[in-house]
Amino acid sequence: MKNLTTKITLFICSILLSFQALAHVDHALGDGEFHMAYHIAFYALLALVVFKGYGWLKVKKANKKKD
Repeated sequence: MKNLTTKITLFICSILLSFQALAHVDHALGDGEFHMAYHIAFYALLALVVFKGYGWLKVKKANKKKD
């Protein structure tokens, strides 16, 4: 299980970093309003994923204590 968790964590980190790299001038987005909108959307989505993940872990931990 620990090996799977490590692989998932590495996968998520690599996805986050690769999406971040797409938003810079040396790629197709340029350096304008679309670039900033991409950053805003990316960080909003990241915050949502972290928030939902935290909630999921909290519920999972509470259910584990009940059993």
